[in-house]
Amino acid sequence: MHLRDLSLKTKLLLTNALMVVIPICVLVAIGAVLLGGLRHAGTLQQQALELLWPEKGTNLSVPLALSSLRAAAERKQFKWSHVERDVHLLESAGVRVSIVKDGLLYLTDGADADDIRYAVMRACGARGSALTWNDAGLFFRYEGDRSGIVFMGAGAVPMMRHHDEMRISPPMRETVINAVFIFFIVITSAGIFLLGRYLARLLSAQILAPLAAIRDAAGAMQHGDFDHVLPPMGSDEVGATCRAFDAMRSDLRRARLREEQEEARRREFLIGVLHDIATPLTAVKGYASGLIDGIAATPEKQRAYAERIARAAATMEGLTTQLRSFLRTETGEVSLTWEVVEAQTWLNAFIDAHAADFRERGIELSMEEDREQTYIRIDRSAFARVLENLWENSGKYRRGERAHVCMSLSHEGDFLAIRCDDDGVGVREEERERLFDLFYRTDAARTHVADGSGLGLAIVRRMMTTFGGSVRAEESPMGGLRIVLLLPIRKKEDTHEEDTAGRG
Repeated sequence: MHLRDLSLKTKLLLTNALMVVIPICVLVAIGAVLLGGLRHAGTLQQQALELLWPEKGTNLSVPLALSSLRAAAERKQFKWSHVERDVHLLESAGVRVSIVKDGLLYLTDGADADDIRYAVMRACGARGSALTWNDAGLFFRYEGDRSGIVFMGAGAVPMMRHHDEMRISPPMRETVINAVFIFFIVITSAGIFLLGRYLARLLSAQILAPLAAIRDAAGAMQHGDFDHVLPPMGSDEVGATCRAFDAMRSDLRRARLREEQEEARRREFLIGVLHDIATPLTAVKGYASGLIDGIAATPEKQRAYAERIARAAATMEGLTTQLRSFLRTETGEVSLTWEVVEAQTWLNAFIDAHAADFRERGIELSMEEDREQTYIRIDRSAFARVLENLWENSGKYRRGERAHVCMSLSHEGDFLAIRCDDDGVGVREEERERLFDLFYRTDAARTHVADGSGLGLAIVRRMMTTFGGSVRAEESPMGGLRIVLLLPIRKKEDTHEEDTAGRG
């Protein structure tokens, strides 16, 4: 089994274990090295001291005081402050001290100068600097040639005091040091272990818990439940991952909801289309049967039946044309020829060319004049279908016998707003957001199923997107519906621009 095959929990446990074991091993190694070094250094130091000063215990300070007195004797000038501490130290160790220079300068309280001089002469000789220190005691004389001062001392200070033998023995001292070292290692290791375990549990909770939540949410999503919300997480990388996953879940939930809504609209649309087709087909079938069965016996009646059949066929043809246009728009199969035109001029010409035709359909077209020249980039044929869909939509949902449509222009930033106002039945505010959705019909449209399929405005939005613009619906001051087409404004010098190979 490879390391990559282990679970994340196992990897974390191994990592945390190593985080604990390695510091403990390093600590033990460093402690062992330090202990060995201290022992070695202590042994060397002790050996050196024993070579220089064989005495032990409190007597260890006596040689230092003797050295200081020897150095003071060699100085040219004598000062009591230089030797006071050393003299008192010797006296505390049991040494009687006398200092002579052209007479007696200092004598230990209760001592006899002659007794000190005779004891020193017996042990060290009559003249010169000398030092004798054995089991009989300590005797010294230091004569300064330049200063003329003489330090003498005598006392029962043995090389080894018997009470020093009562101190801790080296094996016992070694045992105590080892015990202290082991205790330190154990306590430190226990602290490291407990801290590592705490950090491991904390780290595992911060990583494994979010991952478990993501796993549960993914399992719920697999079974179609997109409402499984992840709990709040921290601001670290794991928390960011959880939030990204939850955002994806929300997006999928919205996408699924849109898909369900789209499917419902598609079913509604198909029902409407089938009804739209069935109605003229029923008319065609009925009038054709009348002609065949001889019900229409007179030429006038036969002509009336034939005209009704022709209108029903035209209705079906219009429906199929609209379906074909919509499908071509959705699949991007519309080939466009781009031109930059002046909006007011082009709209005036287009309305003049189609006003009579729409008047026959009961739709009165008008255009408000705008003195400012504004250029837009369009495909003439495609934009003509956009306007025709808008006008036909106004004609389908008029209040009376005739519908009035007014076109106007305005600027909205870098876009030209082409407004189409009518005096029809209008659309409720809560329905305007969905007015351009695929297969969507307002309540008013559902009462005129034979007049519309719900594709006209969806085609308008698709074409406006192709033009680089947008479309929205508002309430019209004329009492009906206002459709606002937004197109990017172009510069006048772009009028020479033409792309015949463009594809929408």
